[in-house]
Amino acid sequence: MKYEYEILNYWNDSDDLYVNYLVLNKETNEKANCIEYYNTSDIGCDYNISAESRIEECLNLLLVEHDGLEFKYPKVSEISPLLKYVYDCVCESESNMCHVDYNDWEELKEDYDFLEEDIITLKNEVKKYNLDDLITIDDNEYKIVGYGCLQTMFNDDRERTDELER
Repeated sequence: MKYEYEILNYWNDSDDLYVNYLVLNKETNEKANCIEYYNTSDIGCDYNISAESRIEECLNLLLVEHDGLEFKYPKVSEISPLLKYVYDCVCESESNMCHVDYNDWEELKEDYDFLEEDIITLKNEVKKYNLDDLITIDDNEYKIVGYGCLQTMFNDDRERTDELER
C-alpha cells in the first residue's frame, strides 16, 4: 500500500462525523493533514453503541479508499490570509461554522490588517476552489459565512506543535 492513514481525532456534529487524519505517502514521505466527514449511519458500524476501536477501524477503511486523493487538495499554506482565517474559524468552532458580521469585519480589518481587496481575493478563491456552497460573502447580515464542510476541502500542510487539536 502506497499510503498510510492515521486518524488523529474525530467528533460528532448532529450525526455528521468529522475525522481529522494524516496521510503519509510512503514513497515520497509527503504528508497530508485533512478532515473528512461521514454521516454516522454510513460508517459501517453503529456509532452509538460501537467501541471507539471499532469506529476507528471502520473510519480507516473508508479513508483508505481515498488512495492519496488528499495530495490533490489545495494546501492551506497557499491560500489567502482571509480564506485561512475563515478556514481556521470553521475548524476551531464547536458549530463547525464561521460567522463574520459587518461589525466583526471592521474589527478584523483593524486587528489583522485586512482590506476590502481581501474580500475580492476571497471571492476569487471561492470560485477557484469551487467553494460556492461553503462560503457566502455579503449575504444579509453577514459579511462572510463559512460552513462546516469547508474544513474538508484542504490539506492543512502548516507545521503545528499542537498536533492539530480540533
